[in-house]
Amino acid sequence: MASGEPYEEFVEKFKPKKTTDDCYTPPLVYDAVANWVANEYGISREKFVRPFFPGGDYENYDYSGGAIVVDNPPFSIFSKILDFYISNNIKFFLFANNLTLFTSVRDRNCTAMIVDTNVIYETGANVKTSFVTNLESRDLRFRVAPSLHQAVKNAVDL
Repeated sequence: MASGEPYEEFVEKFKPKKTTDDCYTPPLVYDAVANWVANEYGISREKFVRPFFPGGDYENYDYSGGAIVVDNPPFSIFSKILDFYISNNIKFFLFANNLTLFTSVRDRNCTAMIVDTNVIYETGANVKTSFVTNLESRDLRFRVAPSLHQAVKNAVDL
């Protein structure tokens, strides 16, 4: 401990720091997205799974029974996650950071759902958010979804 440094400041240095991978989705935002996905694609929310949680292992998660991933994955390994889901024919609708949205779908069989809405995650991180999915036609790389934008915006504004 440095001379004159308050104990609280000293202890704070050793606490784990939150990153964009710790952007846990506010429940109202998740529900708005999940409801939109269920209505848009005619899928029961009972099929939705959320394999991304602290200590979770998405590669060994049980995706049986027609599970569809509707979740907010760690952005630092987003490309790796997409490749895993696509190569294993696992259906997904994933939150995505706008900064990497277009490079995420390049050369992959999935669609960027452009929503472009600021979401303040539970860490306080304010992230321009859109989505990536393989629930669309394989030929569709980009789609604008005004009704999804509005659903997320309404949830954020509550």
